[in-house]
Amino acid sequence: MELSSEEIDLVRASYFRLSADLERAGIIFYEKLFEIAPETRNLFIQDLTAQAAKLMSTLGLVVSQLQNAEDLEPIVKDLALRHLAYGVERRHYFVVRQALIEMLETVLQGSLSEKDLQAWTRAYDSLVETMLEAAYPEDSTADQRLECGL
Repeated sequence: MELSSEEIDLVRASYFRLSADLERAGIIFYEKLFEIAPETRNLFIQDLTAQAAKLMSTLGLVVSQLQNAEDLEPIVKDLALRHLAYGVERRHYFVVRQALIEMLETVLQGSLSEKDLQAWTRAYDSLVETMLEAAYPEDSTADQRLECGL
């Protein structure tokens, strides 16, 4: 997870702005996800309000640890294995990125710059690379990236 200090700062600053309304952000994320990929709705059996809160809490943890790649890696790998057990497929990582970016654009409206979006995309793609390596160790990284649109 090689993000620059500037990218980490951009992600953190925009997450801080997002934190003013995390509940709404989480709900909007899932609305976007189900709009982009309706078939993913079946992966969530619990109340979406609770799921949205869990998502935003996890996102906050990841954002707070972006500078600590070594400490973050086992958390991200565990997350990948849990998602694999829930039925998440490689292709879902691409739609989750799109839903995340669309949620950020919706919730943060005019305060999200192109640099912010690029930083979030790089951070997400870096995390996903680690997740895919954990979930699908038999596949090559290049194949994983291509399949997910990274």
